[in-house]
Amino acid sequence: MTMSTRSPTAISDEGRHARDRGDPITANPYPADSDEHRIWERGYQIPDHEAQDAAASPDSGQAPSS
Repeated sequence: MTMSTRSPTAISDEGRHARDRGDPITANPYPADSDEHRIWERGYQIPDHEAQDAAASPDSGQAPSS
């Protein structure tokens, strides 16, 4: 398997930008069994994880539940 010449950060950014453009996750250009595929996919999904983490954090501006 050939390693990409792009850095993991650049590949992750590609995934994030694809999501921002509205591209489907299936637009991942890297082979499914490659590290690059997993990095791109993680970049594509990061906004969802960040939003979930912010909503769950105690300092998210929500009143604590009793």
